[in-house]
Amino acid sequence: MERPDQSANSDGVAWLLLGYLCSHPDAKDTAEGIETWWLRAHGVDLNDRDVKEALTDLVSRDWLIRRGSLSGRQIYGLNQARRAELQELLESRK
Repeated sequence: MERPDQSANSDGVAWLLLGYLCSHPDAKDTAEGIETWWLRAHGVDLNDRDVKEALTDLVSRDWLIRRGSLSGRQIYGLNQARRAELQELLESRK
């Protein structure tokens, strides 16, 4: 099972995003929306670079799916094929 990169600065952000998606598995948004609504709205203030690095890492590890929108912006959401695996992974971290 591929976990987020343990040595990257964005590792903590990746775990926050996976935790959010475990609770909201159908959520989808742009990097900016994720930073604003998934993180800042819950009291987590991070820089853009760390959020984008975490998103890129999670896409490369097949946890997230990235799709283009009509506006040309990238939309991120959970890879539903790994939903049960994500729940098990986060339970094991408790």
